[in-house]
Amino acid sequence: MVGALVILAVATVLLVAAIVARVRSSRLPHSLVVEYAPRPGATVVDDAILAGQERRAVAAGLVDLVVRGRVHLLTENGVSRKSMAVQVIAPETLTDDERRLLEVVCGPETPSGYSRRLSRDRRRIARGVRAFVAQRGRRLQREGLLRGWHPGRSVIRWSSALLVPGVGFFLSTAPAPAAFGVGVAALALALVALAVVPRGLARRFTPAATPRREHLNGIRQYLTLAEADRLRGLQSPSGSRQQAGDAVERFALNERLLPYAVMFGLTPEWLTTLKIGYDELGQTSPHTLAEVGDGFLQVMDIEATVKGVVNIVFATDHALDAAGAVLDGLF
Repeated sequence: MVGALVILAVATVLLVAAIVARVRSSRLPHSLVVEYAPRPGATVVDDAILAGQERRAVAAGLVDLVVRGRVHLLTENGVSRKSMAVQVIAPETLTDDERRLLEVVCGPETPSGYSRRLSRDRRRIARGVRAFVAQRGRRLQREGLLRGWHPGRSVIRWSSALLVPGVGFFLSTAPAPAAFGVGVAALALALVALAVVPRGLARRFTPAATPRREHLNGIRQYLTLAEADRLRGLQSPSGSRQQAGDAVERFALNERLLPYAVMFGLTPEWLTTLKIGYDELGQTSPHTLAEVGDGFLQVMDIEATVKGVVNIVFATDHALDAAGAVLDGLF
């Protein structure tokens, strides 16, 4: 019985460590200011890495291309991953990083180069995502924002993985009923720890990355605020660059933050905010509604656009961190 209790204690410690590692993976330095716009020159993929949301980086990056009107999503017979293609509006406007992102999630280019079907090969996408995120991480390291890795996640993962067969061997020795029950509980805790611990290694952020990470925390605060609080924030001295009463500008602001909602796992809530904002525009005048433009309308076509992006990129993120995606309630 003593051996069973020791195994249970080890499994409990591993589970607690796994939970702490997952909580810390998304923790950001607290910002005293609520931010409602990305930093000038920042990219969504780099921000996802700095926010500890690497497995959502490609999802957020693809949504960002849609929001900024760089690409349109074409669907056939619904919004499944197999029926979607990307239409590049103006290939010459894409940066090298944006072209690389499209290469990750899309199949071969068509002869015209304007329309590319989203890839059906999950393994190819997963490999491409890992390579793409790793390349951007190396760039951030050269810029002095990242410095090495923490080994803690690997220690938790391998310890839990080794504990599972150890508990299995213990149970195979037919211990007493009480010890058997304790062993089963330890096995369950070890398996949960394996599911909870984030994939990969935890990055070390340098002091130079703190201002950018604080800014990202300010954006997350804005995304989670109630609408009345957002309006007060926009009317405050720090948020006075736009008038809160301008429905078109406020809608444009909220739409621009959709990739960050994807990054922080707040997609359903933010799509609801966008839908409310769009309905508010419809209650003003046809002229005001027309100011929104075709790009905004495609984003508001939730079923055919945003949900489609979520479907394809969830497949890539799922390959990177399946248990984490489920536990975090991604999308």
